[in-house]
Amino acid sequence: MDINFKKKYGNWALVTGATSGIGAELTSQIAAKGLNIILVARKEKELKEYADALSTRYGIETKYISADLATTEGVELVKKVGEDIGLLVIAAGVEVNGAFEKTSIEKELKLIYINVVSTLQLAHYFSKGMVERKKGGILMVASLSGHMPNPYFSNYAGSKAYVLNFGASLYGELKPKGVDVSVLSPGLTKTPMIADNGVDWSKTPMTAMEPSVVAEVGLNGLGKRFLSIPGGKNKVMAAMAKHSPFEMQAKMNEKMIKKALVHSKI
Repeated sequence: MDINFKKKYGNWALVTGATSGIGAELTSQIAAKGLNIILVARKEKELKEYADALSTRYGIETKYISADLATTEGVELVKKVGEDIGLLVIAAGVEVNGAFEKTSIEKELKLIYINVVSTLQLAHYFSKGMVERKKGGILMVASLSGHMPNPYFSNYAGSKAYVLNFGASLYGELKPKGVDVSVLSPGLTKTPMIADNGVDWSKTPMTAMEPSVVAEVGLNGLGKRFLSIPGGKNKVMAAMAKHSPFEMQAKMNEKMIKKALVHSKI
């Protein structure tokens, strides 16, 4: 248990995307710090099993909400828990890749609803109580893709650029009101999302990090800095993106990603 962390963020955390990848690791590490957790994801069976396992292992209270954050109904279900959440972790996210004109517009819109719209709605709702109490924390998961052009991941990259700038702006606005806002911006990570996305990253210089390491970096940065980028190589890439022409970055990344995509997606 982390007494200082619990004192700072209260008794309850809410985590979206709580049962897989980086979200699952964030959930576990928050539980280890002694906070009770409301887990949010789509699959009820996985939610119940993971919530029960966390309760048994860490002696905390858990609740879970099966909700599709691509829908208004799903977001409203989450909001029903009330504003008394001390730590909000927005880790739910989806990815669409391939030649933009070949992708499904339905999937692209779903991506916007989950990665952008639900992020806005949940941050807006839960920040109210935090500002009133003059304490709380919001951790959002963005991506290295949000720092640079990523051809064949165009909508995904755009959605993560939104999270990055949204988080930076909220950091400046809410910090004086006692609320910590931080953005975790990982590069390639060993998650189910990259395992099932039809991309062979071994054909590129990219190396995937462990989600446990990524989650730890994100939680360590909360309250200390606006942006946490796990991994030395990822930090260098983000820094280079700041100082390189977008045209050059787009051209380089197009060549790299094209090598990794299955042929049918190009």
